[in-house]
Amino acid sequence: MHSVRTTGRWLGLIILLGYAADIVSNFWLQPGIRLSDGPLGMLEGAAQQPDRIALIVLLGLASSFASLIMAGLICGATLGRPTFAIALVYLGVVAAAQGMGGAELAAVQMMRSVGEAVAQSSSDGVAASAESLQLLIRSLRNVLHFPHLLTGGFSALLAYVVLWRSRFIPSLLGLLGVAASLSQMTGVFTGVMGREVHFGFLMPLAVVHLALALWLLTFGFDERGDPAPDPTAPLQPGIA
Repeated sequence: MHSVRTTGRWLGLIILLGYAADIVSNFWLQPGIRLSDGPLGMLEGAAQQPDRIALIVLLGLASSFASLIMAGLICGATLGRPTFAIALVYLGVVAAAQGMGGAELAAVQMMRSVGEAVAQSSSDGVAASAESLQLLIRSLRNVLHFPHLLTGGFSALLAYVVLWRSRFIPSLLGLLGVAASLSQMTGVFTGVMGREVHFGFLMPLAVVHLALALWLLTFGFDERGDPAPDPTAPLQPGIA
């Protein structure tokens, strides 16, 4: 049976793998979809780069799977502890976020399918409507993308609250995680409102997440954290 410390190390590894998948997809693969600034820019790029689209989808699924494993590990580590109820809420929010993420990945796949159909069509009407089609798909993706990010920020907030209140990680790291999660949600909320997303609000959570992963890989969960109750211990009388 794994110790609490070992569970923490597994959590650190999974955070790091999910972190790497998100960085590669969001900052390397996805910006490369657009091949030109014309009406077929993203549709043409998606149609001509099916391998890139497939890798984006696979990395997105890997990141979603990592998030679910993280939530499961935290729930397992807090079983029987006062923070278990918050951990269950965290698991539910993560599951909801992954549903949004799956719909977002479907929009990326749609971009490739529509791009291939437009490229193969000889109809002037289809070509003329390409810009509208691209705008529609991009809008659909954004409608899913920003709520997905906002839900992800809320799930990170709950995770840091659980880890901090369970005393599995240093208090300072937990408090920084809570503050960084609130910062991320503030930045993403501007995108939900149709305004420019300020990436300065998003960076703190990325930095704290990386610090958390490295800390857990090195030290794991603190075994001196909030102890789980002993089910064999007799009930203590209440204090009036």
